[in-house]
This record gives sequence, C-alpha cells and structure tokens, in this order.
Amino acid sequence: MNVLNKIAEYPLFEGPLKIESINVLTGANYFSGGPVIRFRLNLGKYNEVFTNDIPGFYEKLKTAIPSLYEHHCSVGEPGGFFLRVQEGTLLGHVMEHVSLELQALAGMDVGFGKTRITKKESVYNVLFRFLDETAGIYAGKAAFNFVNCLLTNKHFVIDEVIKKLVFIREKNLLGPSTQAIVNEAENRKIPYFRLDKYNQVQLGTGKYRKIIRATTTEDTSLIAVETADDKYMTTSILKEAGIPVPKRIITDNLEKTLEFYNTIQKEIVIKPAEGYQGKRVSIQLDNEIKIENAFNFAKEFGDEIIAQEYIPGNLYRLIVIDFKFVAAVQLIPAFITGDGINTIRVLIRNLNNEPGREVGDKGILSKVKIDEDTRKILQLNDLLLNDILEKGKKIFLKNSGNMRLGGTSHDVTQLVNPFNRFIAERTSKTLNLNVAGVDIISKDIGLPLTENNGKVIEVNAAPDFRMHFNPTVGIKRQVQKQFVNMLFPQEAKVRVPIFSVTGSKGKSLVVNYIDNCLKKLNSKNGVVSKNGLFVSGICLKKEDMNNSENQLIILKDPTIDCAIFETPVEMILNTGIGYEYADISIVLNLYDDKEDYYEYDHMRDIDDVAYAKSVVAEEVYDDGFTILNADDTFVFEMSDRLYSKLVLFSKNKENDNIKKHIQKGGLAIILDNSEIFIVKKGSNKKLININEIPVTKEIKENYVTDSILASAAALHVFGVDDKNIIETLT
Repeated sequence: MNVLNKIAEYPLFEGPLKIESINVLTGANYFSGGPVIRFRLNLGKYNEVFTNDIPGFYEKLKTAIPSLYEHHCSVGEPGGFFLRVQEGTLLGHVMEHVSLELQALAGMDVGFGKTRITKKESVYNVLFRFLDETAGIYAGKAAFNFVNCLLTNKHFVIDEVIKKLVFIREKNLLGPSTQAIVNEAENRKIPYFRLDKYNQVQLGTGKYRKIIRATTTEDTSLIAVETADDKYMTTSILKEAGIPVPKRIITDNLEKTLEFYNTIQKEIVIKPAEGYQGKRVSIQLDNEIKIENAFNFAKEFGDEIIAQEYIPGNLYRLIVIDFKFVAAVQLIPAFITGDGINTIRVLIRNLNNEPGREVGDKGILSKVKIDEDTRKILQLNDLLLNDILEKGKKIFLKNSGNMRLGGTSHDVTQLVNPFNRFIAERTSKTLNLNVAGVDIISKDIGLPLTENNGKVIEVNAAPDFRMHFNPTVGIKRQVQKQFVNMLFPQEAKVRVPIFSVTGSKGKSLVVNYIDNCLKKLNSKNGVVSKNGLFVSGICLKKEDMNNSENQLIILKDPTIDCAIFETPVEMILNTGIGYEYADISIVLNLYDDKEDYYEYDHMRDIDDVAYAKSVVAEEVYDDGFTILNADDTFVFEMSDRLYSKLVLFSKNKENDNIKKHIQKGGLAIILDNSEIFIVKKGSNKKLININEIPVTKEIKENYVTDSILASAAALHVFGVDDKNIIETLT
C-alpha cells in the first residue's frame, strides 16, 4: 500500500460521537451549489447538548486551534464562531468548522460548510467543501476524532494532521502551472475536468475540448517533446540552425570526458544525458579529480553523461507560447551566506523559515531540501553540513534555479534584447515546440547573445509557469492567459450546449423530442436518460442512470455537438449533477405521489423535493434559459432564484403568472383551446394543435402536455424554426 492510501485509511476514533456514513457529492446538489463532502454524524448522548453546557469545551477548543478565531460564522465578523461556541452550539457545527480549518491550515482554504438536522433523531448532516476529495475526507475524519478527544479528555496532535494534509495536497492537487491555466479558463467561462491525478485536464466540452497535461497540449508535437528531453540532440539541432550553444560531448567514458576538458581548456559542466531539474549536475569543474568525482556522480543517474563548456553569466528562462516570446525571468538557485556563527545546516533551516517558503511547489517559494545534489555541491567545495560558513561566503545549494528546488525568479521581460527574443522564438520553431522554456546563460540578457558569449544551454517542454506569473521580484506576467488564448482564440467556441430536464413525470419524453429534432438537423448528440447513455444514437450503457458520472462521460466525449440530460432528483441527492451550468434547463412538474422521495433522511416534505429540483433551474448560464411550469406553484416559485432568462409554459392562458411574465416582456408557450401558441408581448404565434401530436393519443396523462409544451419552448429558444419543431412533435 502506498503512503497516500495509508493516510487516506485514517481510522475513526471510538468515542461518544459516531459516523454513520461518508459520501462525496461531486456537483451542485441539494445542500450546495458546488461539491461537498457529507458526514452523517450521530451525536448520541450529546444530542441537544450545547457546547456551553460541556465543561471546559470552549477553552480546550480555543487552545487547540486558535486560528478558528478567523471564522466569522453567522455573526459575520472575526471571533464569530468562538462566540457561538461560548453561547452554545451543537457538536456537528463544531466538527464542520474544524474540518474547514484543518484544510485551511494545510493551504487548502475552502470556506464553505453547513450542518443540517435529518429526520433521524440525533443524526446530522455535516457538510463542507474540499479542493481534494482525499484531503477533505481526511480532514473530516480528523475533525471527528478531534471532537471525540475533546469530549473524552484525550490528547490529539493537530500538527500531525496538518503535515499529512500538506502531503496529500502536494500529491493530489494540480501543480501551480496547471492550476493557473484552469483559473484562467474559469475566468473565460471555459468548463474543465480533471482527467487523472497527474495534471491531465480537459478544457472545454464535447467536440470543442482540448486536453492539456501541465503546460503541454494535445497539439504539442510528440517528436518535439522527445527531442527536448534528449538534451544532446537538442543542442545538436540548434547548432545546425545557427543558434549559439555550448561546446559539448555525450559519452559514457571518463577518459573522453577528461580529453574534452583538456582540449577546450575551460571549466566544464557534467550532467546526466537524461537528467532534469538540475539532478546530478556539477558545474565549474576545473580539475581532473573533480571531473572524475562528478562523472561518477552523474553516471549513477544514467549510462551516458553530457560534458559541456561552462558558460559564465546569469541563468535566464525565456518562455515561448504559440511560437511567440511572452516572458523572461532570471533564475537564481537557492543559496546561503555565512555569518561566521551558524553551521550550514542551521543556515539552511533559517532559509526555509523565511516567510512564503512552503513544502512542495504550491507556495510563493519552495523549501530547500538537503538532498544528494546539495551534499555534492558542498563536497566539491570541501564543506560539510555541520561546518560553520565563514562570514560573507556565499554557497549555492542547487545547480538549478528551478523554483521547485527553492530558487527565486526575477522578471526581466522588458530587458530582453530583441535578438535574444528572436533566438528564443527560433529555438521553439526549430524544434516545433509550441510551448517552450528556453534556458540561456548570458552576462546581460539586454545584449545580443553573440556580443557577450551567451548560449542556449537547454530547452524545456512543459515549462513551469509559476516563475512568471508569481516571480519573487518584478512584474507578474499572465503567461497562462496566452496559453489559454492559444488553445481557444477569443472568438472560438469552447463548449457544446447542454439541455437538462427534471420533473416528476415526462422527462424522458422531453429528452426524446429534443434528441430527435436535433438529430434531424445533423447534430451528434450525447444523451443520458432512464433508457441509457447514448452517443450519436448508439447505446453505451443502460444501468445506473442516476449517477452524475454518466453526464461527465458525455461531456468528455470528443465527438458530440450537444448534450441532453435527464436529471432526476435521485441524481441531485445522491451525487450532485455532473455539469457546472446548462444552457437550457427545464423543470416540468412536481407530484407528491412518489414515496421514494422521502427515503432520504433529509427530505421531509414536498418543499424539500422542490428545493432539490431547483438545482436544475438555478445552475444555468446567465445568457441561458430556464423553462418552468407556470401552473405548478412549487415549480414557478423557483423563478425567484434565477439568474438566467426565464421562459414559462402553461395549459391555461389566464394564468396570472403567465400574464405578468408576458407583460414584462417575457416569453411563454401556452395551450389555448387545444392550440399551442408561442407568446410574447405584442406577438401571439400559433404553432400546432395538440390533438395532432400522436403521443397525446398514446398516453392519456396530464404530464404529456407539460412535456410537449416544454419541448416546444426549449427548441424554440435554441433557435429551431417552427417547421422543424412541428415535424418533431408529429
């Protein structure tokens, strides 16, 4: 079992409180407009026992997690949650806030939670947001264990929980570059999906989707990536293209390495041919003993090494996106400066305690690990970790300025000489690498490389963006914006339209009407209904249709033009919906004759059922349409919570809701003496006589009319002409 899985199996402590179940709602749901983790907490003998009645509880809580002071809670100001605890609140509420704070202390601030009573005595739903599912469940378990320990006067080590949450964060969360790209996509309202645990992400939906992995794209040339990974081949190709590169050889032979050094009569660099992030690199080697030592060190990483001339100067990273230069930084490897008092080990510890330095790569700066490369650098300088470094002496701890290794970045974009910009762009074009990090050593990036012996030393596929959008010093460059613009130019389409249909009865009929109509218009549809999961009319799956994963399957499909979803209340309650927003949502009706609604312990009455269904009505793009049944009071009341455009349908032209809606300029579909009309202020257009529609003769139930009117409304606002709507219905 790997370490992450072992952590995730964190056991629940025995105590007065019990956990009955844990589940994850991955989309908008009954409790929240976003994903939440739900713990069903049984308070047992502490049911209706408030915190102010538990001796010492407030004091122990405040001492253990003082940062909870920042939780405003319902009071609306710092200290609000502590005030609630002092005045008296239930333990489920405490577990909720502790779950949130543990995540925040580990660098995953999510900030939303709620606790709700169920129909079962002493049982509560404790809900909270999460950035990572494993971390969220772990934080919830830890919060539960913590509260039980407070109640039983047992010791609980918060710091150990935080360390493990940080470990999960670093293993599971998107890297900073990918997260920045996702954030930019969100800013442009481009949907995204995490496809795996290794930074692979889908941006956009259906036929418009684009797949990225870190900062490579599905359009990035595989040949280019493989070439960039081969450091020797890269410099050979660049040399042939007239790009200045260092003299170098590739070999597995120490004698040839020494011969190269003696031939060029310069300091050299030795690195593994297949190395990365500065691993096993040794620089400024100026004698045969050091060279042999460095050669053997590099050979432990791989069979072949590269020996190249050492180029004095600064290390710069120029980033090229879509074959255009966009930004540059000077990279400075992590270093310490002696004070004549402290050992090297202590100086490194002090460096790591600087504000902003965190474990991993999710912080402003990364902590410096004392690894084999650091020890080798010290060895080449005849130093040990326990040596006191003389005052003023500067020692670099890494041979790479990579920020993941603790390096710092200084933005120099505006200083880059036009010739050097040209060299960076020519490098990416020569390699056919659409996103490239071009590493240059130069004494001054403001001068052409040809004038100060500057060289291109390496080219990186999937370059790190953090050094540019969050440099240690200088202007933040929004390189992620150029990246997203490369994938989706400003006028490009990014998503396929989504229809979502809910209601007690008639959902499948609406889905079939919309699907059949759009298929006649040559649309390749992805469909989820009670009948199965279909892509372009082919059934891929027939079971478990109440799971939102089916909607995700459709949205990830690269062939579809449109997604049409039957979204039952069971899906909303069990897993949440599988999409963020729909373009057109329909709520047909609400019947109180379905006993299975009330199998859920938080569904008490018809109002709760209506609230669950309203998720479909509310989760619609601002420029999209929500279609509601004006004859159903519970459904029509959803109109008060909409941000989208409202469309109503009714079997009664005298419906007051319809009249007011039309008077305000709204659109409605109404049935008047068996005739279906499309109505808006100043316009009353007949569509079809409902008796001409075959299904009305086949199924003699009221919901059929709801389905017909809603289907006509959806197709009309989607832009289908009346002729095609009539043909679909008949």
